[in-house]
Amino acid sequence: MKKSVLGILLLLSIFTLNGKAFAQSRLSLCARFDVTPQLKSYYNSLDSVLQTQLGDEYLFRFTVMPSFDPEYALQIESVEEQYFLKVILFDKNLWYAKDAADINIDECFIELETELAELVLYLSRQFVDNKIDSVSIGGVTDGDLYQFEINENGVISCGQIWQPAPDSPLNRFCLLCAHLKDLCLTENKSNNQ
Repeated sequence: MKKSVLGILLLLSIFTLNGKAFAQSRLSLCARFDVTPQLKSYYNSLDSVLQTQLGDEYLFRFTVMPSFDPEYALQIESVEEQYFLKVILFDKNLWYAKDAADINIDECFIELETELAELVLYLSRQFVDNKIDSVSIGGVTDGDLYQFEINENGVISCGQIWQPAPDSPLNRFCLLCAHLKDLCLTENKSNNQ
């Protein structure tokens, strides 16, 4: 039932991807170059955790890097024509941790309905393929950084945004990904009881 509701929300998001609304909130290139030593250390630690916990066999990965709250990431994988959602949730913010080894990570893994997984993949490609060919991080220092990655046969396309416009399709997609995370954690807890 919950998966069907998510599917309907996803369809509504697809229908609202018109040019004007879409232009109000677009991804920019991922900024992993020309960063401070502290940011470089943070990104290296985060990438190490993502690689260790999630691996690189994904079709879509969504990573949230808040300024103060714990990070989380989810990804969609395909195994033998079935789709799976894998989620990791940090117990504290990596930026403020003295050592990445001090962070505990909750994880879950559930099967996704094919239609839902394919709709999420379709939307994620639309957002990543239509990113602005520049880095628009600017002077932003606080907020949530959302990163989208598409893996097509080992070729990674990446886009990111700080705080998408509230009524934009991109913001609704970020909220949908947050609901997928919550769905995975809820189903995982109920399956383990």
